[in-house]
Formats: sequence, structure tokens, C-alpha cells
Amino acid sequence: MQNKALPVVLRKFIFQDAVSPQDAPFLDQDIDHGQENANVRLVKIGAPAAAGEAIPGYFVMSSAPPNIENAIAMKESEVQDAARGVQEIAQYLYDAHTCDDDSMPEPELMIAVHGYNSGRSSVRDWYKTIFQYINRHDVAIPCQGNQVFIGYRWPSEKIELQRLGEACKALPPLPRDLMFIGLAGALILFVLEIMGWDKLLAGLILVLMLTPLLGVAIMIGALVILRMVVYFRDRYRAQNFGVLDLVELLRQVDWAIVNLKAEEIRQQNPHEPNPWGAAAKFWQQTNRKIKLSFLGHSMGGFVVTNVVRILSDVFDSRSISNQPPADVGSIFRLERLILTSPDIPILTIVSSRANFLSSSLRRFAESYLFSSEGDLALRIASATANYFTFPSSTEAMGYRLGNVSLKTTYSDCKDYGIINLFALDEHLFPGASLADSIARNPYKVMEHLFLTYNWIKKKGYNTLAQLSRERQQPDRPAAVKSVNPQQPPKITIADFFTYFDCTDYKDVTFSVKTGVTSQQAQGLLTRANRRKALTWWDYLLLIIDGMRGKRDVHGGYFQGKFTQAMIYRIAFLGFTGYLKTMDNDPTTAFDPHAALSKLHIQCRDLGIQSFLSPIRYRVNIQGENITENKQKLLQAIDQESTDILQSNKMMKSLEKQGFEVVVK
Repeated sequence: MQNKALPVVLRKFIFQDAVSPQDAPFLDQDIDHGQENANVRLVKIGAPAAAGEAIPGYFVMSSAPPNIENAIAMKESEVQDAARGVQEIAQYLYDAHTCDDDSMPEPELMIAVHGYNSGRSSVRDWYKTIFQYINRHDVAIPCQGNQVFIGYRWPSEKIELQRLGEACKALPPLPRDLMFIGLAGALILFVLEIMGWDKLLAGLILVLMLTPLLGVAIMIGALVILRMVVYFRDRYRAQNFGVLDLVELLRQVDWAIVNLKAEEIRQQNPHEPNPWGAAAKFWQQTNRKIKLSFLGHSMGGFVVTNVVRILSDVFDSRSISNQPPADVGSIFRLERLILTSPDIPILTIVSSRANFLSSSLRRFAESYLFSSEGDLALRIASATANYFTFPSSTEAMGYRLGNVSLKTTYSDCKDYGIINLFALDEHLFPGASLADSIARNPYKVMEHLFLTYNWIKKKGYNTLAQLSRERQQPDRPAAVKSVNPQQPPKITIADFFTYFDCTDYKDVTFSVKTGVTSQQAQGLLTRANRRKALTWWDYLLLIIDGMRGKRDVHGGYFQGKFTQAMIYRIAFLGFTGYLKTMDNDPTTAFDPHAALSKLHIQCRDLGIQSFLSPIRYRVNIQGENITENKQKLLQAIDQESTDILQSNKMMKSLEKQGFEVVVK
């Protein structure tokens, strides 16, 4: 069966010191232009020396152009390279799957996806950094020997002032002419003011005629500015090109691995009438799958979650179930989801009809969220853009998942580290129902996650629990809501995530590329002043810091020495594997409780707030089975959602009949 052409450009990462004279014809001179002295190079598929690394890495780039006018057909050589690359990835994963070593963990495909406003060179350099980190810098990650890394680039573009002419040229004729007439009118008004002619009757009439045109020009100019910030254009490209091209890549890897099994069956049993059907049946029945994990930053989180949504909800009939399995396609099993400053709706972790990602996110074995209250890209730029596009009637719903933060007081050290660790130790004892333990635990994640802070109110935190309460009774009068507040669900999708709030994270920076560690620790995402909440003055200072290049408020996680190690190790090793790197004394047996305590202390000392998922504690610390606990937790979530829905319907019915309903 002939597969269709894959719409991506595919290259392989190789270390500079591994490049041989035979590799010279394979070195990429376009995407990797100017990288002659870089530690990591890009080579075309088939390079002789492009092998031997513990974790092979690939740079996969969607062939969609920034502007549709620039779309051209892919070269035949690029189409063939992409096909060979898919076959190479599939062969490596299949060999790891069929390895006779029983101690070898399941093979895994790890995919990183960048965010908004990212040029090709910056994305390439970030993926090179990851490749170098996991193969040469870190000592624990390469020991697995069963993983493939893919750095995926969708067609994003950077904000560039020189594209102002292109933006004006793309305007339709009427608004473009009105804008230029308005600008000319502004110039005339300025001249009238300078010359004093605006005091004359003719000048006054001219002012009255030109002022409306100036107002129209300002509005059209605002549209040009919105185009210049490329947010809407990037979101369109991410949704219509980035998501679909990545889905096609995974589909073809899936198809190639099934074909490899079919070929093996054909060789072992030449009389098998339908080897492909037998291979598909094998992958359907086997419990040993190929793990699929994602690291999504910013709008890359939007790409990742929508890819998973398509793979799990559309092409898998099992998604209709309330407890959908983690398996997707023929050979993949969703394993880890790491989101850093994700540009996806806040409703993602709130159970509701509007949560279109709920059924897909609950399939992952492990889910993590890294956020910062001072993330200006999401708190200002994205929230403002979603004011125009996101169908919500309130300010809070326009915020993104990367905007959430954990509540704090002023400077109490108890606010930092794993803030619910002692509550988990006290309430999640082995053998007890996980759902009952979460419901009994006074530390509710929805009560600790907040979006904004109102300095006028005594309890100024606008928490997700409050948001959930308001959404469950939108039609009830405010006075009734205050007297009879509807309690939020005790268990939600939010309980599946482990949160790391890096607002006050203070650490040294580390460059994988140069191997240089800074001498002095500093706030990497904010000024790390450990406030109850950031004020408008703090945001103004962060804008100034960003313009000066002093700190990266949106991506500082990948500069800090501690957070780099945490993100990459969790992505490639999982939570238990990461904890083992915290407690790596070879003379003693691994103690997950001791390792978790060390993680708590390090986060506390560096100003990171974390809220550990109860299911992470139950599975990775107490060592219980994830499948059983996850299914029971999902059943409890669905049952509670049903009970709340029925309760709301009953209250509305009684209120319509004239009864006074009091919730206790």
C-alpha cells in the first residue's frame, strides 16, 4: 500500500564532532545556514555518521509557508527524505520494542513543540539544545536507550517591524485608502495647529471634517498593529497547518510500524493470507505499546492538545467512553504531557460542556503544568487577543491555562515547595479510596489556583473554584448566589495535573550551548519579590525588563539550571525516573518519600510553588497501579458531575415553584 506524501521537511541532529568527510554532502546548507561551528548540526536522512547517539533526534518542519501566496510544491528529494525519515524512526522504535532484554522499558517517542512568535532559527536552536542536553549533558536520560526525540516546527513567524509595508499592502483598498487619508488629515491638522489657522472659520470647518477621518484611521491602524503582532496569523497556521501536519506525521509512523510487524509475520509465515491484518491484530492485543509524550510551550500547548484531541477523539471510537484508554492509533499509548505557559483555554482543567479537551487530556498517564503570574505574553497579549475571538462574556474566561498561579501570603516559607505535601502524607494513606481521600483532603487544587487578585476585597483571589461556582449557577441572581453558593466539585480534571508556579523562581542560568553557568542567582520569570500577587507596577517593570532583555517572562523555564533539569528529566524519564535522580545514592535503596522531600526542599529554596497531583502521589510514591486508580478517579469525577447537574436542575425547579432553597 502506497502512503501519501508527508507534508514536512525532515532532518536529523548530529554532533559536530561526529561529522566525517563522508557526511559533507548530507549537511544541510539551508535550514542550518551559518551553523558551521555549532555543537549540533542538521543532516539529511541517510548520512553515514548520523547514528550512534543514545537518543536519536529529528528536526521536523511543516512545509506550509508563512503566507499562502508563497506555497510551492515540495521537491521530490524532500518528499523522499521525509519518507525515509519516517521509516528510520519507525525502525528504531520497532527494534526497541522487539528487544529481547526484558528489563528494557517500553519504547517512547518524545515530541517538543514551540510557541508563538518563533522564527525558524530560534526554534532550531532550542531543539538542538534539547538534543545536546539529553545526550551529552545529562547523565541519567541517555541510559534508557529506548527513545526517539522529535523537535517539531509549525509555520510560526516572528514580529518584525520591517513587515509594516506588507501589512499595509495586504489591507483591502477601502480601509487602506481611508487610513492614508486619515493620516494625511492628521498631518493637515498638525499644520493648522502650528500655523494657528484652526482659529479661523475655514480652519474650524476643516478640523470638523478631518477629525472623523482621523478616528477611522486610528481604528484601521489598530487592525494593522494586530496583524503585526502575528498572534491571529500564528493561531490560524497552528490550527490549520501545524496540527494537521503533526497528526499526519504520527499517522505515518504508526502505519510504518504496523507494516514492519506485517513484514516480520510474512517472513515467519509465508502462507499467512493477510499479514497486515495479523499485524494490526497483534498491536491491538499487545499490552506493550510505544509511549507517546509531548512537551508543549506557549501556543505549542495548543498544537499538542489539539493533535491529541484528533488522535484520540476523532479516530478512536473508545473516546465515547467516560473512561477512555490511553491507547491511540494502533501502536501508541499516551504517556506524559508537559505544558509550559500553555496558550489554551482555562476551561481545560475545569469539567464542563465547554471543556472540549477533557476526554483527551485524561488519557495521559502523567500531566504537568509550568506557569508564572508574570507571563506578560499570556496575561496581556493573549488575553487581549482572546477578547476578540474567545466566546466568553467575562474577563476571567479570556485568560489562558498558563495564567494560573498558586495562592501565597507575603513571605512565609510554607508557601513554597510542594505546598500540599503534608496534606497528602496525612490523608492519602495506602489502601484508602483515592477519590474519597481527595474529597476529604482540605487542600483542594481549585481553591489554590487563581487567575487575578482584587486588592480592594479582603479575600481578593479570583480562584478557579470561585470561577467554577459562578459557572454552575449563571442564571441565579447575585443575591441568591451569595446566600446559597453552589459548592464546586470536590474532584476535577485539575487533580490530574501537577503544578509548578515559577513566579518567584530565583536561580542561576545555565547555557547548554556554551556550558556556562551564571555566577549570581536572579529572578528568571519575574523579579521574584515574593508578593501576595503582582501589581500593575510589577507588570510595568517586567515590560521594561523584557525590552532590555533582562529576563524572559514567557520562557525563562528553559534558562534556569534547576527547571531545565526538571522539565527535560520529567519529559524523558517520567516522575519516578526524575525522583531517582534526586535520590541517587548507590549505597541505599531508592526511597520515593525521601526523594520527594528533597524535591520539596529544592523547590522551596528556589521560590517554586508546587501542587502535587494526588494520583502522582498514589502511583509514584505509594507504588500503586495507575490504571485502576485512574479509572476509579474518572468514575468519581463523572458521578459527581452528574450529581451536581441533577442538583442544579432540582434547585431551579423548586425555585420556579416558589420555594426558597438553602444549600448547606
